[in-house]
Amino acid sequence: MMESLLRDVIINFFEHCRAMSFAKEISIYQGVRPILDFDVIRCLKEAHNKDEILLELSSLSKLDNFKEFVLGQVEKESKEDINRWQREQLASKTDNDYRFYEIQIEKTKEYLSVLNWEWFIENNCHSLCEICNDAEDWRWGLIDNLFRYYLQVKYGRFLEYYKGCPLEKYLTNHGLENCIDDHYGLMKMDTLWVLKNGNPPKVFIPKLNTHVILRHIPSNLLGLIDEKRNTSDFKLSLRPDYHVCGDKIRDLQYICEERDFGRGYCGKLTKIENLSKFYDKDWINDWLIVRHNGEEITFEEILEDGPQDQDHFVTQVVHLMFKEIEGVEIITHIDHEYVFYDEAGIKAKKNKLLTKGEARDRYKTFKIDDAIIPFSLEVSNNLLYQVLISYFTKGDLVDEYFKG
Repeated sequence: MMESLLRDVIINFFEHCRAMSFAKEISIYQGVRPILDFDVIRCLKEAHNKDEILLELSSLSKLDNFKEFVLGQVEKESKEDINRWQREQLASKTDNDYRFYEIQIEKTKEYLSVLNWEWFIENNCHSLCEICNDAEDWRWGLIDNLFRYYLQVKYGRFLEYYKGCPLEKYLTNHGLENCIDDHYGLMKMDTLWVLKNGNPPKVFIPKLNTHVILRHIPSNLLGLIDEKRNTSDFKLSLRPDYHVCGDKIRDLQYICEERDFGRGYCGKLTKIENLSKFYDKDWINDWLIVRHNGEEITFEEILEDGPQDQDHFVTQVVHLMFKEIEGVEIITHIDHEYVFYDEAGIKAKKNKLLTKGEARDRYKTFKIDDAIIPFSLEVSNNLLYQVLISYFTKGDLVDEYFKG
């Protein structure tokens, strides 16, 4: 019903939007910030046949069966929300949480009680146009909603395998043919491949230096399976994402994790990882780099749109020296400084994190020498944490490192 309703001009546009969405996700996993974030309205604005698409929407909006299709999807989506909130309400542990879900349920039921075509256009389409500068009239809001319903109806939430999918082509082109079985569409794991139970879970293929994104397996379960792989012998197959693939897909553990590699503070300075990199989940080229070498630790903050001075790119560095005496970690030195890179230097830094900024002399703001300061585990009394949080722009990354 849906495809016969929408006709080719809109279906072709939606398939273009779907491809653009995949391309955006791939670029993010490759550590590249897209020039323009993907959204349907921006795609429509740039479409060569924009007027034809909008005219088709005007025609569709006069058809009763089209209105019934859209309102049916709205109702289905709303009822699914109510069911989900009711389950979460039953599991809530505080009165505030219980009341929060109760309010959401009441609002959605009220929304369904007044739902009709005119109400939907006014509250879902006109309202979207009011907050989106690119949207010119209610039809722009309608197509944004309609794209979501199109994906839900045609593709659902479960990825279906098909012969010659992008992932299969990619693996075959790199000498890894027959990695996906034709029956279930699962990817057969090689023993040398590494499981990464981040968010989302991934598989690292050393031969290709890339990750394959997994679907429909919880991170904690993948972690347990990974432990069993180390102690037991078995064959493992997992469902991959067939579309988001390519060279240098990285393990950017967004949403729940903001760590690219390494790990956060584990309770002792002596056990800090040799090299760790954290990034801002909303601005993935803003980094916190932590390097541990013997009794020295450096923290460097690198911002994509950070300060510049006399054609130099400026980063901040906090340098710590410590000793362990009878099991107690003692800070012996700490300083803060601004570090300067020329254009070639900052490019090198982003590819080789141990590169040092030497375009100008470093600019120190303070230093403490010959100190005997016990390292405190309490954040409020932790000199290192307080220095970092006082100077670095990305306090959230500092918190992510220390508090996890």
